[in-house]
Amino acid sequence: MAADCAIILVGDNPAVLDALVAPVRQRLSRAGWSRKSHDPFIQVFAPTGGRLQVARGLDGHGVVIGEIYDREGQALSLRARGALGCRRLDAAQARTVCSDHWGRYLLVRRVEGDVAVLRDPSGALDCVIWRKGGVTLISTTAAAVIDPWLPDGMALDWDAVAVLVGRPGEHRHRLALTGLQAVAGGELRVIGKGVNRAQQIWRPAEVYRDRASRPAPDLRGAVERSVQALAGDRRWIAEVSGGLDSAIVAGVLTADQRRSVAAWVNHYVDQPEGDERDYARAVAGRHGFALTEVRRDGLRLDAVRLAACAETFRPAANDIDPDYNEDIADRIEATGGWGSLTGQGGDAVFFQMPSLLIGLDEIWERRGRARLAVLHRLSRWLRRPLWPTALARDWREEVRHRAGWDHPWLDDLGGVPPAKALQMSALAFCQTFQGPAVRSRLGPCVNPLLSQPVVEAGLALSAVDLTWGGRDRAAARAAFADVLPPSILDRRSKGELGAYYGGAVAAHLGFLRDYLLGGALAEAGLIDPGLEDRLTRDALLWRGGHSQLLSLALAEAWVRRWRERLGRRIP
Repeated sequence: MAADCAIILVGDNPAVLDALVAPVRQRLSRAGWSRKSHDPFIQVFAPTGGRLQVARGLDGHGVVIGEIYDREGQALSLRARGALGCRRLDAAQARTVCSDHWGRYLLVRRVEGDVAVLRDPSGALDCVIWRKGGVTLISTTAAAVIDPWLPDGMALDWDAVAVLVGRPGEHRHRLALTGLQAVAGGELRVIGKGVNRAQQIWRPAEVYRDRASRPAPDLRGAVERSVQALAGDRRWIAEVSGGLDSAIVAGVLTADQRRSVAAWVNHYVDQPEGDERDYARAVAGRHGFALTEVRRDGLRLDAVRLAACAETFRPAANDIDPDYNEDIADRIEATGGWGSLTGQGGDAVFFQMPSLLIGLDEIWERRGRARLAVLHRLSRWLRRPLWPTALARDWREEVRHRAGWDHPWLDDLGGVPPAKALQMSALAFCQTFQGPAVRSRLGPCVNPLLSQPVVEAGLALSAVDLTWGGRDRAAARAAFADVLPPSILDRRSKGELGAYYGGAVAAHLGFLRDYLLGGALAEAGLIDPGLEDRLTRDALLWRGGHSQLLSLALAEAWVRRWRERLGRRIP
């Protein structure tokens, strides 16, 4: 169970809603849940000590879950959110909400007997919907307490599970559970008796295509407003990895906000390439705070630990390092912190990815005015010649990869050049970081660089502008030069934990061999026969693949947990 748990129930009429809720009230109470909002047609339940705000529509026919801000970063008052929950939620209103507001929210409204659901474009809160007994259910959580409300006949979708196994660790929008539907960030879903239609109100491609009609993006301003608004006056555990992105988040907090941080945490390992303390110390010295340095020593990996990560709608890819997440969760509990603050997502938003496709974007966007200097800088950055054959080869490879993209944000890429499309696919993958993890059990994990204003600023700048053709996150480096220590501003390397994780996973090969080769996925015929050859110390240390093995283990744990839960529901 996470701090961002909530489930919203909207009945076709009050009688069917009460009939569905009444038998489960005691179960919810025993699990530490309570009713947060109660109207004849709408009820909201969440953990009693949870972090989600609930604002009922002033007329009792709508509700806003979570935090919502105006474009200047001012939080909407409870009354303003209640008024927002009163307005008819159609496509036009959804566009207005996405244009004028941002945040970490779900907006739900009864519309002519049906239910309209808008998920904020950042996807900060999960959103899964279904129908049962004349009631529409909208949930941010797959906690087992909601099992009596899950759809009758619900089952594992083994075709979708096979896709998860084939590309372990990737974010898959489609759920591998029948009867449930995921709502994408920026999607308006209308559902009811005989009605189930979706409309993607916000798309990354539309932000890029509409950039000429909007003011020039202010990357610095977008980051400052978003980070400061989301941090507010709360007490946080802040991660300082030693990388550029977490240094930017630390740098744009106000002095008062930095003073209210309960702990600035850096995790390090003994291998030099994974020890980022010197860079993290430079950030701490630049802003005058004390750094908490946590030495990592292997992974604790067993069936019980993996099962704790499996109470989710998807395999918990955000829990690939549960030890890291448990340390953050323990610090939130020990300090009374609100949650954790990270720099996750900056690689995608600011464009960290070195690729020849950036050269294709320069040619695509400027046609005959393409600048040779940009192409020359890109060639030097990649240490590769920009021959037409090389550009064509990378373009063909990118087209091949697109066949595996699975997210509504990527359904319409017309007019989007190749490197920009690559950035959009990376942003879709970053929905993984918005997903549940052990660290979220007592306080939300907030990723300000994945907030809507920051993402939109990054999308409105071309891949060439973001990199100046020859430097990862060049525009971000320039925008935040005054708050970054020189060692990070000028840094060209990036921390590498592959050897550490390879060794840590190698220490558990006996467990992983039994767990994967004798588990539910193998029973279903979904384990590659060649996996056994990869489950050796030499293979891990020389060929890598630790992340795939950990992701497979998370998928195995997830399937086992859902088989157990669904098995208990069979009469």
